[in-house]
Amino acid sequence: GLLTTLPVLSFAVFAPAAAWLGHRIGLDRAILFACLAIATGTVWRVTGGAVTLLAVTMVIGAAMTVGNVLGPVVVKRDFTARAGPVMGLFTAFLIVGAAAAAALTAPLAAVWDWRIALAVWALLAFVAALVWYWATRRRRLRAHSQAEPTRPAVRGLWRSGVAWGITTLMGAQAAAYFAMTAWLPTLLIDEAGVDLGTAGVGQALFQVTGIAGTLLVSILIRVRASQVWLAVTIALGWAVMPAGLLAWPAGWPLLTVVGGTAQGAGIALALTLVVLRAHDSTAASGLSAMMQLVGYLIGAGGPVAVGVLYELTGSWVVPMMVVIGLAGSMALSGTIAGRPVTVGGSPDHA
Repeated sequence: GLLTTLPVLSFAVFAPAAAWLGHRIGLDRAILFACLAIATGTVWRVTGGAVTLLAVTMVIGAAMTVGNVLGPVVVKRDFTARAGPVMGLFTAFLIVGAAAAAALTAPLAAVWDWRIALAVWALLAFVAALVWYWATRRRRLRAHSQAEPTRPAVRGLWRSGVAWGITTLMGAQAAAYFAMTAWLPTLLIDEAGVDLGTAGVGQALFQVTGIAGTLLVSILIRVRASQVWLAVTIALGWAVMPAGLLAWPAGWPLLTVVGGTAQGAGIALALTLVVLRAHDSTAASGLSAMMQLVGYLIGAGGPVAVGVLYELTGSWVVPMMVVIGLAGSMALSGTIAGRPVTVGGSPDHA
């Protein structure tokens, strides 16, 4: 449990440091160093005992945080006119990478040793570092390449209603996602009466259909200047799965697909709103750090809260009402974050 919790806590704890690093050494170098740190750490953490495994996992989490925070900033800087499609692809590949590692590591461990099965993923991070180095080589050759960002770090984001709307949307999405990821198999066994293998299929459907959700958001996010309607639609989709599993457990295949699509769409919307609502790349850096600092702190509590409520009540009704409440919070925060204004300008427009 600690091993899987550490990266999530890292996303929150190291978010401000990731934004500072991008400001200090530039986005391109920061992301390159992060890829190399992930590659090195992925091999290093399996070379020792439990202490090494946990400690280096925290280091890997910190490096991952750099990509989480600065990824949207790069999109804001380089792809402003195509932010929706690019952020959709960015988020889709976050899910693809996680799903591939989850699906293939155990079979690899059965063929090789478990240490090799974990360490082999360093190759992907190393390839990413090479591709990133090649993709940013021209910018590094320019004399002004280290002049980013062009103005001091943004102040006042913590007083912005829109910034808090995006942050709350991220927090509610993360809490609901981590809670359902942790407890969905148990819920399906208890409520739908399926066996463990079938419950695993439900979990896989929930994760994989998230890819479709991210791609849908990339298409729909530019339909209107305001994304309020999209946030409310995603929140309704999120509410369907927990409510449906209580009222109609036999429909779990359809319900997990709906919930999975909503969870992929939710994370894609939160990340894309950072790009759309930030005045410039500097504002995007601060907003991304704020969103992930608070959002992942809230998200880390989701599985614990649901588990405690289930143990106290002996039923899934109250825990699922909490998830439905989180969906309501997404709708409310989305009505604030979806307004077509920007933050981090001078003066702040929100």
